[in-house]
Amino acid sequence: MADLKSVYLVCGDDDAKIDAWRVRLRHRAEEEKGPGGLETFDARMSEPDEVAAALASLTFDPGTRYLLVDGTEAWKAGQLGPLEHALEEGAPDTVLVLLVRGKPLKTLRDAVEKAGGDVADCAAPKPWELPRWAVERGRELGLQLEKEAAKELVARAGPSQQRLSRELEKLAIALHPAVNAGTEEVEELTAGEAAPQAYDLADALVAGDLRTTLAIAEELEAHGERAQRLVFPVVRRLREVHRAVVLIESGMPEQKVAGALGGPPWLAKKTIARARKADRATLEHAIEVFSELEVDLRGGGELQLDEDTAFSLALARATA
Repeated sequence: MADLKSVYLVCGDDDAKIDAWRVRLRHRAEEEKGPGGLETFDARMSEPDEVAAALASLTFDPGTRYLLVDGTEAWKAGQLGPLEHALEEGAPDTVLVLLVRGKPLKTLRDAVEKAGGDVADCAAPKPWELPRWAVERGRELGLQLEKEAAKELVARAGPSQQRLSRELEKLAIALHPAVNAGTEEVEELTAGEAAPQAYDLADALVAGDLRTTLAIAEELEAHGERAQRLVFPVVRRLREVHRAVVLIESGMPEQKVAGALGGPPWLAKKTIARARKADRATLEHAIEVFSELEVDLRGGGELQLDEDTAFSLALARATA
């Protein structure tokens, strides 16, 4: 993305590559313009005429404007007229990136090409290519995954790139500061396709998503996970995000926040991203709820419910 064009259409079924476009664009926009430098739209809520109006609007902000539209597969061909016209007219010093999960509308593809833009087709790897993809993705996370270990990971986690990425992230966290992962580490530290992990639960809780939080908790229980084993990773994640919130609110630059958090740089970035969307008071309430639960589970309180029920109740209270 060194020499940027005015418009890009990024499409296909490789979620990892599409997400990488989003990350690179946001990083470039914030690097040049600071936090909030990327203007974002969700095509499921914003119609093409709204994006067209944004392209035509004048700003007094010098430099390049960056606009991102996600979920563009939600648009219909009959809605695209205003956007086609806006692309034809052009918007000086503006970069528009349209993300499409799947095959884009021919009308939209033609409009982008007619405007001199680029179309990036992101095809997901074939099943037999997934081990090599896992090795490359692991390298991006600072993890050296052996070839046989990559095959074992795909066999255990299944063909979903998102699930493979999550398992690789967990491996990187569990092994840090070591970076080498062989078959033994994969067998010990990764889960089968059907079993969600405490890491997923903690992130859903931090996001305040009660429905997802309870659904993951039920699956964990069904796979034999006990409440006492889940409390620690949940509280640790809550505290990580809370610390990032406190540092950001104190005015510390995000690069220094990442350094203060420690751990792999990519994990610090994820924590900061969570912190941007999190509410400090809600996090503090959740930490208090789980601290009380931990005391109860260890026999230091008055636990009047069985531990699984008490854990589910704590999840509900923490996300309320």
